[in-house]
Amino acid sequence: MKILSSTAHGFIDVAFITVLAMAPIMFDLEPAVDTACFVLAGGYLLITLLTDFKLGIFRVIPFPVHGWLDLLTGIALLAAPFLFHFENGSAERNLSWLLGVVSVVTWFITDWKGQTRSMMTDQG
Repeated sequence: MKILSSTAHGFIDVAFITVLAMAPIMFDLEPAVDTACFVLAGGYLLITLLTDFKLGIFRVIPFPVHGWLDLLTGIALLAAPFLFHFENGSAERNLSWLLGVVSVVTWFITDWKGQTRSMMTDQG
């Protein structure tokens, strides 16, 4: 069921970026995970600003491509605890899984083809 418009998805992106940027401050994470959170927040912000949708500024990345990047990031976040051997119950593991689930679920419920207006395609 595709219930999120591109605009609603953009607001979720902003919340996601905020959580990523604040996580090192709010939780006692390993220094490498702190750095990864800041880098991921910056990357998400850049992708959001470059995406061709209402919240994008430069609009060079097609919205469906943004979606595939979201899905890949979500899968990577879900795999990170196994790849990096995060301890059971650790803040690193829980944060990674929470953000991964949010990313993947958001991908499944976003209408990637429902965008009707675009600065790149609208004339006049």
